[in-house]
Amino acid sequence: MNYKGITKVLAAGLCIAMLAGCGDNKSTEPKTDTDASRETGKEEAKDSASDKKVLRLAFPSTITSLDVMDGDGATMLKEVAGVIETLVNVDSNFELQPSLATEWERTGDKTWVFKLRDDVTFHDGTSFNAEAVKWCLDRSLKDNESLRQTTGIDTVEVIDDYTVQFAMTEPTGELPEAFTNVGTAIVAKSSVNDAGEFVTAVGTGYFKQESFDVGSGTFTCVPYDGYYKDVKTNVTERKIVSIADASTRSLSAQNHEIDVATDVPFSDLETLKDADGIQVQQFNTARTYFYSYNVNKEYLKDANVRKALIYAINRDELVKDVLLGVGAVPEGIFIKDMPWANTEVDNYDYDAEKAKAMLEAAGYKDSDGDGILDKNGEKLSLNIVTGSRRPGNALIAQATQGYFENIGVEAAVEVLDGNAYNEVIEKGSFDLCLNSAATGYVPSASYYLETYYHSKSSNGKNIGYSNPELDRLIEQCKAADRGEEKNELSRKAQAIAQEDAVVYTVADYGAVFVLSDAVENFSYSAAVHDFIVPNEVSLK
Repeated sequence: MNYKGITKVLAAGLCIAMLAGCGDNKSTEPKTDTDASRETGKEEAKDSASDKKVLRLAFPSTITSLDVMDGDGATMLKEVAGVIETLVNVDSNFELQPSLATEWERTGDKTWVFKLRDDVTFHDGTSFNAEAVKWCLDRSLKDNESLRQTTGIDTVEVIDDYTVQFAMTEPTGELPEAFTNVGTAIVAKSSVNDAGEFVTAVGTGYFKQESFDVGSGTFTCVPYDGYYKDVKTNVTERKIVSIADASTRSLSAQNHEIDVATDVPFSDLETLKDADGIQVQQFNTARTYFYSYNVNKEYLKDANVRKALIYAINRDELVKDVLLGVGAVPEGIFIKDMPWANTEVDNYDYDAEKAKAMLEAAGYKDSDGDGILDKNGEKLSLNIVTGSRRPGNALIAQATQGYFENIGVEAAVEVLDGNAYNEVIEKGSFDLCLNSAATGYVPSASYYLETYYHSKSSNGKNIGYSNPELDRLIEQCKAADRGEEKNELSRKAQAIAQEDAVVYTVADYGAVFVLSDAVENFSYSAAVHDFIVPNEVSLK
């Protein structure tokens, strides 16, 4: 076992956890039930003894907007609050299921027709229909470039009260998949004021908005009596609290201030598992940790150098000892449960001696005996950058630093917040960047590949990666209808991408949930964007 690398990463992880716990969390830390009763006195105490059942949930970032065009806001509203809904859903087997749309048909290379439910009303009592879908999507498409790219929609046309036609900018077989995305959720016109500003989330979900405190990012919702499906739950209110700091989420769960929390520090897992009144559940999910090599750097243009650096990483040890078993060792780009996954690709299993031999063949030797390989007088020294949001990012990057040191490669690690991370990536001042992304954000065979491997993607441009054959296969896959032919095109693309070894999956993501013992009927689907709290979740 690589004790040098593991010792370094565990020590770094401990420091990160300690620093995170020392921050000023006044704006996001929820009040305890005890604090609330002290503030409101006997009247609040009397209310707490009533039949009111409040499900308290922690959202792992700060919500500043409820507009469905805001990624965090839309994710919270659909997946956690259950206030808004999309035309199509995806189940745990990555199969598409009707939601607000009952059926759909591709009527041409660039046209689709969707039939809508005729028994749905918005929370303001107005009818959900084709006009409502057109208004909402026209608004979102006009102002949201990312959504235009995700869906590929050019125009929306009302055929009749419950039929909508979509004209696409290019041939695509993936519009139904795109309509599972939280950004395509449908809200009523009353969600915006006369100035066009989004003021209230008026959706079609089982829960409807009660209040939103933008200062703290706290959102409350209650059941909607006019919901079109029968839902069995005793929850009378959901309270979603923005808690961006992972250590604070963990502490809130331990203090019984929160009923459902996710993405807690892995270093807290043993404490949480032993705590009274809470349970810890772990799931593998359609999200990965992946490295992108900056092939604008001359030495990283050599595929053998890139592959040598991959061989240096002990992924089994990484998942077991560094991530403490949260996640899985990847068998390719996608998790093996996805129907289009190619698990027959070369994964470059750990082999430190092979890594050293490949670097020596590429001309790298320790010419001055300082333990660091060099070539033409320049040391093999690189910079690894990653973001701070996901719990495994810093741990993986620090472990990689140790693995590289063991083969004579010097590495520095920077763990940055969102804005600082983006600035470094845009400037190109990095050698490797470690990211985490949902491979099922749109549950299609091509979306993830197009987003991170295509030469026209932001990631492709930032790292200077281009393979015309890979681009062609991704585009063919996107244009094809859902089915085995489409999946096979994806598998061919995955084989090329894995051989290039420019973007590389280092670990499959693990989702950790900390639940109050009072929570009942909680279930998890690996196919969702982040995590979803089913309408049926109840409290004992």
